[in-house]
Amino acid sequence: MPQSRPQPSTILIVGGGALGVSTAISLLQRPKYSNTAIAIVDASPKFPNRSAASWDTSRILRADYAEKAYTKLVSQAWKYWNDVSSDAWGGAGRYHDAPLLLTSQPGVDGHVDGYLEESLANVKDLARSGDYDFSLNDIKELPNKEAIKGASGFPGTSGDFGYMNDKCGWVNAEAVVKYLYEKLEQVWRDRVEVKPASKVRQLLYEGHGSPLRCSGVEIEGGTHLYADLTILAAGAWTPSLIDFHGRAVATGQVLSYITLTEAEQQTLSPMPIYFNMSRGMFMVPAHNGELKWGRHGYGYQNPTSMHLEGKDVLVSVPRPDLPIPAEAETACKEFLLELFPHWKDKQVTKTRLCWYCDTPTGDFLIDYHPHYQDLFLVTGDSGHGFKVLPVIGDKVVDAIDGELDQELQRLWRWREAAPGPWSGTDDGTRGGRRGMILNDEIEAGT
Repeated sequence: MPQSRPQPSTILIVGGGALGVSTAISLLQRPKYSNTAIAIVDASPKFPNRSAASWDTSRILRADYAEKAYTKLVSQAWKYWNDVSSDAWGGAGRYHDAPLLLTSQPGVDGHVDGYLEESLANVKDLARSGDYDFSLNDIKELPNKEAIKGASGFPGTSGDFGYMNDKCGWVNAEAVVKYLYEKLEQVWRDRVEVKPASKVRQLLYEGHGSPLRCSGVEIEGGTHLYADLTILAAGAWTPSLIDFHGRAVATGQVLSYITLTEAEQQTLSPMPIYFNMSRGMFMVPAHNGELKWGRHGYGYQNPTSMHLEGKDVLVSVPRPDLPIPAEAETACKEFLLELFPHWKDKQVTKTRLCWYCDTPTGDFLIDYHPHYQDLFLVTGDSGHGFKVLPVIGDKVVDAIDGELDQELQRLWRWREAAPGPWSGTDDGTRGGRRGMILNDEIEAGT
C-alpha cells in the first residue's frame, strides 16, 4: 500500500458480483490483510445476485484484443480456466473448450478498420512467445465468406473475412459465481461477513472542504456501515452511487435464447463461438438444450434523475427486468438467420437485458477516487471482466497497494478530463446504434 495510506483494519466491498467477490478473495489471500475485517454488501436478498451481469449461462473467453495488455491478461487467466480438476476454476464442467471464429464486415455501422487485424497480430505474437500452451497452428486465417463457411460448420455466414482461433472457450458463469461463494463459505467464513438484502442508498462522507473522506455507506432503512476503506464494485449499479461525469455508464445489452431439440443440441454443441466484431453480434455453442446469442453493442441507456454529491443528475440506471426492445429482436433474428437460413419459423424462447458498466474506451476503471479519500473504484469492465476473473482480484489488490504494473495502471486510471456527453464505448467491437434510450426503443416497438 502507498506510504500515505495506512493499513485498513476494516474494508467494505459494495457489490457481491464477480468483481466484488474476486476482490474479497484476493484480499483474504494476502498475508498483509490477515487482520483486516472484510464485509460484502449487496442489494440482492440472496447470493449470488440474479440481476448481475455475471449471472448467466455462459461467458466467452478470448484473448483476441487489439490492445496487447488485455491479450496478456486473458492469457494469464487462461491457465486457471484450463485447470479442470474438480476444485479448480475450470472444474466440474465450469469451463468448456471451443474454437472462436472472429469475422469483420467493413461498411456496416460500428465497424472499426483494423481492429480484427490487430487482434490477429496480437494472438500471433502470443503464440510465438512460447509462454502459453498455444501455437500458430491454432490460428487459421479466413480470407472470404467461403473460407468462413468451410471452417465454421454453420449453414450460413456473417462477416466478409476473419480468422479462427482454436485456443478459446467459454465458461458457465452461474456455476463460476457459485463456486466463488462456496470458496468464501468453506475457507474464509470466519474472516468475511456477507450481507445480502443490503441495498446501498448513499455513500457516507466526513470532514470539511476538499477532499472529503468516504467513511462507509448508508443502507436503505437507515443503517450505517463504516469502514477504513470502501470499495465500489457494484457493476452497472456503480454509477448510481457516485457521479462519474461520463467516465462510466450503465448500458443495457441484448441476449436471446432458443430451446433446442436433442438432435439440434448434438449438432450445434461442437460448433465454434461466432463473433462478428463489426456488428457486435455473437453466438455461444449450444449447451443443456439451449442456444444463446446476442449483441455486444453501444447498448441502451435508462436516464433517471438522481441526487448525487449534492446535486441532481441524470444517471443511466439498470432495468434487468425488461425484455429486449423490438429493434434488438430484429437484429438478433437477422443474425440468427444469417447463420441458420432455414430457421425462419424458429421461435425465441426468452430474452434478457444484461447491464454492463461501460467506459468510453472499454478499459476498466480500477483506481482510488481522486476527490474522496478511502474510496476505491472497481468498475467499468465494459463486458470483459469475466474473462479475467481468476486474476482480476489480484490486480485490484495490487492497485490498492500501489503495486499495479504501469501498463495496467495507465489503462485503468481515473482520467481527470471528463469525456463529456456519453456517445458509447469505442473499443472496436460494438454494434447497434449509438445513443439509444431504453424507453424510447420500447415505445417505438409497441
